[in-house]
Order: sequence, then C-alpha cells, then structure tokens
Amino acid sequence: MMHLYRLVVLAILCALASQTAFAKWDEERDVTTNGKDELVYYYKANDQGQKLVLDKYVKRLIFIQPDRLYKRTIRLIKVDGQPIEVMSDPFSHYPEQTAIIFENKDEVLKKLFLAQKIEVFVRYNRDEAVSRFQIK
Repeated sequence: MMHLYRLVVLAILCALASQTAFAKWDEERDVTTNGKDELVYYYKANDQGQKLVLDKYVKRLIFIQPDRLYKRTIRLIKVDGQPIEVMSDPFSHYPEQTAIIFENKDEVLKKLFLAQKIEVFVRYNRDEAVSRFQIK
C-alpha cells in the first residue's frame, strides 16, 4: 500500500514539473475533426507579427509569417545560442506557414520546451533574416 502511495505522489510531482516547462509558452487548444479529441499547441509570437508553434504531436516547429508573397527556407535555428541544423517544409495550402523539422526530435523538443530565446534564420529567395522569439 505504501508503495502505491509513493507512485501516486511521484506521478503528481512529475505532472506538475512538466507543466512548469510548458508554462513559458502560450497555449492554444484545438479539437480534432472528429470532435472527440482536444489537442494542445504551444506558441510564441514576436514583435514582427511572426508566430512559432510547437507541435508536440508531430514533433516539429511551425513558423508562421503573415505574408503570402515569399517562399521561405529555414536551415538553422539557435536555441539559447546553440545552433541546430533543421529542414523546412512549406505547407502547400497555407503559404504563410513553414514546418521546421529536426533529426533528433525528442532531444530538440526538450531543448525547445526549456528555451529562453529561439532564433530562426529564414531565407527569402536570396535575402536572409533572423526572427527572434523571447520565451520567459
């Protein structure tokens, strides 16, 4: 009986600790198309109107910039100053959104949840720009 009590307390403490990691990101809820499941997405917006969405279900980032004119490529992000090489995949139906995919998904997701600052290096044809997201 005491062992079960310890497991329950440990599970509650782990759940509370994981929520503090997510508390730095803003939260958005969405219902699946069948209406049965509720999905939670975490995001941050910056001063330029850009948005970074952390999709923990597919294990990727989604970079959103409200322009439909530019095709963008993202090859590098920096998480708290540490460079991480990534690949980008634009959404065909939503040209303002670009998926950012990384090789070691679990490790990078852990870094993203705990990050203070994320820099996204975006290339528009021949022009390059850096988008910064401060996460507190």
